[in-house]
Amino acid sequence: MKNENLIHVKFGYDETLQSKRDILSLEMNLLRALKTIKKYHLLRSEELKTKLNLQRKIKEVITNMRKLQTTLPKLKIPEILKKDHEENEKFDKTEEKKYDESLESQLQKIQDELNNLQR
Repeated sequence: MKNENLIHVKFGYDETLQSKRDILSLEMNLLRALKTIKKYHLLRSEELKTKLNLQRKIKEVITNMRKLQTTLPKLKIPEILKKDHEENEKFDKTEEKKYDESLESQLQKIQDELNNLQR
């Protein structure tokens, strides 16, 4: 195997220097990427801990609300007031739709004006 076709490659000084620079630059970029990945993992674990803590707090609030609902007396609403309440809800829903439609029309007008200005 020693005597088989050996190929030698000679690099000039400038090429060698540039190759060393490239290798060092690559190493530096890899270390920066590794640093960023480690920071990401740290932040991700903190995020998960925070989410778990939030989930526990939410469950605690829900259980407290259920306990409160069971301990408080239930409100008896007369039939007349129930009907009035339902009518008010219907009225509120129709107002929201009208407001949304006006927003859509305003957005459309602004979009038309922008199109006119771009021409």
